[in-house]
Amino acid sequence: KAKWLPLESDPQVFSRYAKALGCKNATFCDVFGLDADLLGMVPRPVLAVVLLFPIEREERVEQAKAAPASEASREGLFYIKQKIGNACGTIALLHAIANNTGTGGADASSLQLEEDSFLAKLCEDCQAMSPDERADYLDAKAEAGLESAHNAAAVDDDKKGETITEEDMSTNLHFVCYVEKNGKLWELDGRNPAGPSAVADCTHAEVLEKSAQAIQKRMSASSSLQFSVMACNA
Repeated sequence: KAKWLPLESDPQVFSRYAKALGCKNATFCDVFGLDADLLGMVPRPVLAVVLLFPIEREERVEQAKAAPASEASREGLFYIKQKIGNACGTIALLHAIANNTGTGGADASSLQLEEDSFLAKLCEDCQAMSPDERADYLDAKAEAGLESAHNAAAVDDDKKGETITEEDMSTNLHFVCYVEKNGKLWELDGRNPAGPSAVADCTHAEVLEKSAQAIQKRMSASSSLQFSVMACNA
C-alpha cells in the first residue's frame, strides 16, 4: 500500500497547496477555539472546516457499525475514498474545494478553479465516478505529480533535501472535512467504511458553528489534546 508523508495542520501549507493544485481563491485560517467569541474571530464566509484529530480504536468500532447515508441525501456531494496511507490531508483539501466550486464565477462565495488545473480536471473527470473509482483516479494521478505536490507541501522549507525516515512517515493523526450539502452538515472521512456521515441539519451560513458543535462532541469523548481546526474561506 502506498504511503505519503503526513501533512501538517497549517493554514499556510493548505493555502499554498490549494493554489498549487489550481484553486484561485481558497485560503485557510486557524480556528483557535470553539466558543462563540473565538468563532467570531474567523473570517467569513466559511465554506468548509478541516479537523486534525487522533485516531482512536473506539471510533473505528463506531464507524464499522454506522449505516451509509441514503443516495438521495448525498446527491451532489463530492466524496473520495482514501486508499493511500497518510493522504488524508490531501483528501480533506479536495473535499473542501470540490464541494464548494462555482460555475463560471457567478457566486462570489464559491471557490474558483484555474482552467485545465489538477482540481478542474478532478472535478470534471470524477463527477460521475463512485468514491472507490475516485480513489483509483487519485492513485493513478500520484505518479503524474500529485504525490510529489503533496510531499512538497508536507516538508518544511528548511528540511527540503533531507532523507525521509520511517519516523517521518508515522502518525496517529487523521484529517477529516466538514461541508454543507442539501441542508446537512457532512463529515467527510475517506477511511470511514460507511462513507459520508450527516452530522447535523445545517445551512451554508452555519458551517463553522455546526462543525464546532460536532468537533466538541468528538473532543469530549477523547482523552487526547491533539486536535487542530482550520476554516476554508473564499
